[in-house]
Parts: sequence; C-alpha cells; structure tokens
Amino acid sequence: MQGRTRLGGIIAATALVVAACSSPASTTAAGTGEPSPEPGVTTTAGSGSTASTSAPSSQPAASCSATELAGGEPHPWTGDVAVEAATLQQAGGGAPGIQAVVYPHPDYPGKPWSHWGQGVALPDGRLLSAIGDHHGADGNSFIYEYDPATATLTQITDVLSLIDHTPGEWGYGKIHAQMVEFGCGEVYVSTYWGSRRGLTFTDEYQGDLLLRLDPAARTTTEVGVILPEHGVASLAGWSDGGLLYAEAADPFGQKVGSFVVLDAATGEQVFEDDDPAHGGYRSIAVDAEGRAYITWNDTSLARYDPATNTLTPLDVTMPGGTLRAVTVPDANGTIFAATKDPPAFFSLSTDGEITELGPGRGYTTSIALSPDGSRFYYVPDAHGGSWREGTPLIAVDTGSGEEQVIAELQPIVGEALGLQLGGTYNVTVDPSEDRVYVGLNAGDLAAGESVGAVVLVVVTLP
Repeated sequence: MQGRTRLGGIIAATALVVAACSSPASTTAAGTGEPSPEPGVTTTAGSGSTASTSAPSSQPAASCSATELAGGEPHPWTGDVAVEAATLQQAGGGAPGIQAVVYPHPDYPGKPWSHWGQGVALPDGRLLSAIGDHHGADGNSFIYEYDPATATLTQITDVLSLIDHTPGEWGYGKIHAQMVEFGCGEVYVSTYWGSRRGLTFTDEYQGDLLLRLDPAARTTTEVGVILPEHGVASLAGWSDGGLLYAEAADPFGQKVGSFVVLDAATGEQVFEDDDPAHGGYRSIAVDAEGRAYITWNDTSLARYDPATNTLTPLDVTMPGGTLRAVTVPDANGTIFAATKDPPAFFSLSTDGEITELGPGRGYTTSIALSPDGSRFYYVPDAHGGSWREGTPLIAVDTGSGEEQVIAELQPIVGEALGLQLGGTYNVTVDPSEDRVYVGLNAGDLAAGESVGAVVLVVVTLP
C-alpha cells in the first residue's frame, strides 16, 4: 500500500516558521497489535522491490534553512520536578566515575513505571529520555532532560498535557521508539500504547502521536498521528533529507503493520509498505545516504532508498533473527547492529556487506557508537535479568569485536540505592565521549524486583 496523506489526518492548520535542520527531501512528489512481547555472511543486493510513482529528492537542502514545520501550538517545557544525581563512585586510578538518579514521577501506581526507548544526547551533552506508566486507558509518558553541568534530571513535559484528553480514553503509556535528533537540534519522539489489551480506536484516540522537541526554544509540539490505528515502536530519521522512518504495528495482528516514511517538516506521508515479510518492528538502520534498513523474512533485510522511493529486499543474512539495535554510521559509512535471536553483533557496510562481529552476552536492545567510531557500548540482558551478570557496561572494539567491561553497575547501584537493575533500552554516548548514559529499569533489591522504578546511571569514562 503506497500513497501520500496528511500525517494521520489531524495535523493542526498552524504552521510555525522556525529554523529547521533542512528542507524536506520532497514536498510535492507523490509516493507511492503490537508485535509479540519482548521476552558473517557476505552478500549483495538482490531482487524484488515495490513500485512507486515518484521519488523524493536525494539532494539535501541547505542546512538550517528557514522551513515551515507543521504542527500545533508549541508548549513550553516545565521544570517543576527536578532531582540531583548522587555520586556513587569517583573517577580515578583507571576506574570510571559513576553517578545515578532515580526518575521522579507522579504519585500513582504504574503498571509498572518503566523505560523502553533510546534517548538522545544533544551536542552540548544534555540527555533527553522518557519513562511511562504502562497504562492503556489514560496512559501517560513523561520526558526528561538531564544536564551534566548541574547533574540534575528535570521533568520537562508529559504527553497528556499536550493534547485534549478525555478521561477513560486510551492513552500513551510508553515511549518505545528511539528518539531522533535532526541536525539543527530538533528531536522527534513517538508515543506508544502502554497496553493493547482492550484497546479501542475512537475519534479522539486514533493511534500513536509524533512529537517535536525544540531544546533551544525549550518547547514541545504535537505534530499528529503517524499512521491511523497503528502503534509505533521504532523510529529513525535522515536529517539531511528531512525524512522520518517508522515501523507502525497493527495492535490486532501478529507481527504485522507498515513501514512508513514521513516528511518531517510538513508531516506528510512519502511512502508506505505493508508487506507481511516485514518483521521485527524494533529497529531501523539508516546509512549516510539516507537509505533505511528493516527486518525482512526474520533474518534478512530490506532497504528503502529515498532516491527512488522504493523498498527492496536484499540478498543478505544477519547472524540472528530481528534487527534489534543499531548505531549511526561511522566515518566510513559502516553501521553496527545487534540481532535478537540469538543476540549477536554485525557490521553493515555501504555496499550491503554483512560482517559478523561475534555473539552478545544477552538480549541487547540499545548500542551506542563512540564519536571516534572505535567502539560501541552495550549492556546485555535488557528484559529483567541484567543484574545476574552484574549489569556490565561493555565496550566492543569495532575492528576486532573484542569486548572490555567498563564497569559492573549492579554492585555499585545496588549498594548505594537498594535497587536491582533489570536492564536497559537506552545506552547513549555524550558527543564529547566523556560520558555514557544508561537508563535502567530497576526494582527493590530486598524484594527481588527488577522493574517498577527507572534509574539513570551516568558513567564518566576513565
């Protein structure tokens, strides 16, 4: 299914003239439930592609040009709730510094309070990230800013405060997809349902929302519904071309949905494909040319090319099933990635070659490339059991695949805060490479719990 429609059909008529990262890839071309719970081969591009009637331009526009961004009224960030991180270990003698802070949230029970999506480290080192209450009806998610200069975690907005929400309607109990930063600093965020049990689409609740954060102006704008009657668990983007890529899942199907391409500035749909060979719905890799890679037939990949506006299955085989985590491209255009079944690492070159880098130590949902491209970081066993291994923060050499444990976080955080660390969906590197941010689901250590609280651990590298 292909076509071009207004984003969800509900974007407000207001257009804001702001300094945007770039003009969209195309503004005139016509183009074309939730998946199951989370519980080296060298080949060349192959046959099979979807048809399209027109392609967005592959030539990026001038950076930071004045561009009209669709959306509603911007909402100023709040700062009413803020907590300072505690220093748990001083850096020195080759050991990293460790700070930690528990995310503050409203005083009502979550189901549970939890953290499911990768945040964004801004150029100045600030971190944007989110937690949610995991509710279905009236579900809500909260977005935070961590400022390393003051070691303070501040709640800046929540989803329900941005919209007209009627009590009892379905809500947005998770932010599951990866946050996406564009070159001039705006950050795109997708909501996700907290639960799909009993989910009902109505005139008010039509599907997951796209939000735009402006860290310079300190505002949040609701853009609109990404794809009606779908939930978005995976988001990526191409800043130079002004495109967003989403994996939109059908809550009433089993691992079915659509791959969607959006014009980030206007909110218009550029491309959609609902081929059932598309699977995973957990991660999208984007190369330096803006081509997007998604899971195809469990262990392979398909590539969307914005130059031709087509999605083409590739003749490649990943070392495991489901593309689960990816990095940005390094200086040579190489992307590093992790699979889910089994957990394994590989690199993807610009010409489509896959090279295996070895197994992961456990289920891995977030990996972050160092600014110099020499290594990437991860924490194994994301879905509740990372404490069993000591919750190690591991650096992987991108050339050899060799691993180095930077720190075992469980003993340090457990002793200081009384928390048992369940695992992370958010490993992010400060652009200066001085710090690695790790957002962890956690629970009461004495009770043997590993979920219900969320803690941000800041590792200052030795």
